[in-house]
Amino acid sequence: MMQESHSEDFSGNHTPMTSIRKLHHQLDNIIRYLTPLLPIANCHMVEFLTENHWNKLLPGALRDSLDKVELEVSLQNFWQAAEGHEQTDVPELKKWVTNARSYCVTANNDYCLSKQQFHDKIKSWGAELKEEIRVKEFMTSKKSYEVQTMSQLVASLHHATAATCCVEAGGGRGHLPAALSLGYNIPSLTIDCDDKTLAAAVERVKIIQKQWHAIAKRINKGKEERVTGNASNNIHRFAKVFITNNTDLCGILKEKFPEFENQDVKLLLTGLHTCGNLGPDSLRLFATNDHIATVFNVPCCYHLLTETVDENLFDVFQRNYGGGMNDGVQGFPMSEYLTGFNLGRNGRMLAAQSIDRVVNERQLPSKSLLYRALLQDIIKKYLPDVKITEGKLKRISSKCLNFEQYVNAADAILKLDILDRLSERQLSIEDEDSQWKKLVLFYLIRLCLAQVVESVILLDRVLYLYENGFEKVHLVKLFDPVVSPRCHSIVAIR
Repeated sequence: MMQESHSEDFSGNHTPMTSIRKLHHQLDNIIRYLTPLLPIANCHMVEFLTENHWNKLLPGALRDSLDKVELEVSLQNFWQAAEGHEQTDVPELKKWVTNARSYCVTANNDYCLSKQQFHDKIKSWGAELKEEIRVKEFMTSKKSYEVQTMSQLVASLHHATAATCCVEAGGGRGHLPAALSLGYNIPSLTIDCDDKTLAAAVERVKIIQKQWHAIAKRINKGKEERVTGNASNNIHRFAKVFITNNTDLCGILKEKFPEFENQDVKLLLTGLHTCGNLGPDSLRLFATNDHIATVFNVPCCYHLLTETVDENLFDVFQRNYGGGMNDGVQGFPMSEYLTGFNLGRNGRMLAAQSIDRVVNERQLPSKSLLYRALLQDIIKKYLPDVKITEGKLKRISSKCLNFEQYVNAADAILKLDILDRLSERQLSIEDEDSQWKKLVLFYLIRLCLAQVVESVILLDRVLYLYENGFEKVHLVKLFDPVVSPRCHSIVAIR
């Protein structure tokens, strides 16, 4: 269970050893709770029927209580429990939701600062908290919100640490460094490994730069003001590099900024949603490179982390997201304390899902999830030699209104002649409403573990930094999780 809050003690007025002991204790508690539930986190929803997840994986008391209640009643109780209401009609469901939440990191406790607490922390270091700058054009509303929130804090940390330049790892479209260079006059370097992404980013930033004074607004005491200053500066540049934990960032910076060639540079290494191993590699670069004064990293795509348990499962989608296992360094765990502990790829994939958004919007899984599970069940029973490659049928769900349409669309892709080889009876659905109820509830129950798994990943990274001797280490809940589900950032200052 979460310990009693002592956020003042954890946020700087203590020894690193105290923080390490407290993190050990908290990780022990989470892992003790999570380990017997990892089979639920790591199961495949497409195997919901074939592997009988409902009966085999759910705790008996929870399953029995849900069997007695209609779907709509169960859903209403789930939403109420997830929102913290005290009274529900299904106590076992309330107990599951509340228990899972108690093992998640939350703001304003020993392990995570709120954004306001982080503002106060920056001020306590004698730095000025910069004003936010809002740009709504040329990016989604989600990205606009993230860039507005993060650029203010990166700029403030840049001031607090007297950094020379901001380097964004996996910058992609370059939105964050564009805001830093144009809005805060901070030399910024976007590093990404993809040619096409970088080429598009260069052109996009040119357009943003030309229209900067028309589209950028400074937020001063809640009111929007026009941004003044030089928008024609050339202090945002790009580099095509595949970042690992051994990348020479100073060398790349000086190549792109020759004016820094003879300077002893200090870098602020940031990353807005660094995929897979890029997050851990960024922290390792900070830990081993004295020229990096600060790291400010928002992780993403946990399923793309390398982990010994699935080191042979890498596929084409994972090849560009970090150093892999070739260098002997894995994405999880990072800390020495968790050496040998594994989460599993499906568990890490679950960690990237958002229970906050699902609850806020009352989202249910697509009916196609049931159809896919039904198809898997039929093929296993009647065509046992057929194997369906994962992801083959992802694009057909929105086009199918019922199972018959789904089977037709799937057969057209798989070319198995299912309709000719199987009878109408074999393709029929028995008790569809009951199957749908169980799948929906299992999906939501499993989703409760998402932030528990994510908490292990985040605290492991914080612990790694403490193990390497750093004292100013903070986990910050940076974004609204409904808007931006990967809402936590890891901040450390040398």
